[in-house]
Amino acid sequence: MVALLVLAVVFLYLLTQMPVLEWGGVATKPVDLFSDIRVDEPMLDLPGDAEWQDNSEEAIDSIDYVVAPDTLVVPDSLSVGEEPMGDSVRVYPVAALPLDTSTVGLPPRRAGDVVLFEDFSPGEEGLSHLLSAIENRESLGRPVRIAFLGDSFIEADIFTQDVRRLLQTRYGGCGVGYMAMHSDFPGFRRSVVQSDGGWEVHSVLTPKSVDWGVMTLHQQYFVPLEGAKSQFRGTTRIERADSWNLSRFVFVARNDCSVQLKVAGGEWQTFAVEGSPEVQSLDVEGNTNLFQVRMGAVPGFTAIGVWLDDTRGVAVDNISTRGYSGLSLVSLSQERSRQMERIISYDAIVLQYGLNVMTPEILRYDSYARKMVAVIRHLQTCYPYTDIILMGVGDRSRKVNGSFTTMQAVVALSGAQRMAARTAGVVFWDTFEAMGGQNGMLDYVAKKEANKDYTHINHKGGKRLAEEFVKSLEYLVNQEGL
Repeated sequence: MVALLVLAVVFLYLLTQMPVLEWGGVATKPVDLFSDIRVDEPMLDLPGDAEWQDNSEEAIDSIDYVVAPDTLVVPDSLSVGEEPMGDSVRVYPVAALPLDTSTVGLPPRRAGDVVLFEDFSPGEEGLSHLLSAIENRESLGRPVRIAFLGDSFIEADIFTQDVRRLLQTRYGGCGVGYMAMHSDFPGFRRSVVQSDGGWEVHSVLTPKSVDWGVMTLHQQYFVPLEGAKSQFRGTTRIERADSWNLSRFVFVARNDCSVQLKVAGGEWQTFAVEGSPEVQSLDVEGNTNLFQVRMGAVPGFTAIGVWLDDTRGVAVDNISTRGYSGLSLVSLSQERSRQMERIISYDAIVLQYGLNVMTPEILRYDSYARKMVAVIRHLQTCYPYTDIILMGVGDRSRKVNGSFTTMQAVVALSGAQRMAARTAGVVFWDTFEAMGGQNGMLDYVAKKEANKDYTHINHKGGKRLAEEFVKSLEYLVNQEGL
């Protein structure tokens, strides 16, 4: 009797492991013994990921890409932004911006196997600064620089390390660009070996501890404690990341102080810094595979970061913040941005956000789109000579009736992001389409190119997606005959 019971349990378990079978347009249903009492759980993000919410009660207009009539709605509201002016903060209202919801005159999304950059700018010149910089890179006097701002999807230089590698292989350059003074997970990133200590971190994720007069595009800064230090070493794991030709430390020092820097094979150099409210930098030229910074607890000192670059070619900065939606970029100081631009010039800023906005039950993201339009227009004010590219959210799956499938919220949010790009008049790149569209994440997971949370790509998946992004850029470069 016991043996029969065991055999029955084993048989039922094997039934639950059977895949869905299809033939002649008919598909079997998955066997789930607990389907009546189990609630499918949404896929979890990495620790620290937080969903964006807007809890106001004002209703919003419908948009034509919404397919479900009983959809829950993220309500719209007037939001409040903060524009830092020097060390002070001025609060101003951000109006609910009208969105361009028309579908007439949309640019083509594909050319064969290429996912095109959809240019919604006047005169379709949304990438004119970047293309001009690529064309004139030999006489530019600096690297062509692209900043990728995003969340945990590109954390640890995933995706961006391969965009950088591919572009540097084609156009020259070396080094990994921007590096934070501190990393909570230094071994997670493969493109550099980092160690540090003694830094007090101030991040956009903890707004009460942030001085918005100091905050830059990089959305975090670092205050030195006694014995503060950081070390960055090149690695051969990623091509062209083993060394660089210019080591740069960027900071704000309100009082006179000294900073010590060291490159591989050299002695510690002590630099006297004159106090100033402006952004400053210390540069050490020469090819190296090691750069170190150390200093004491200096009052009024805030470190912005380190840049490990070439003096030519292409530089790609990874600026990722786990659990972040990108909305507080509307509070970026124009004055700080101008100061940073004199030291670190960007030809393009790519906005990769969305994971922390999506909720499976919500298929309406008009409110988020309006706020992202405000962010884009503010960035255009802060960086008037920089192109803006808005990446749509990537595919994400959750289990429904025993099988993983694309969350409907992915399609809805991607549509809202395209609408935001159209309204703001910037370039849109469809990450969802580049990942294969509907159920594209399943292929990534099957090929071990994404985590089993069916949300985050890994380094292998980042390489695959980077090839799609660079292919899109190269298509445009070739069309322009550069």
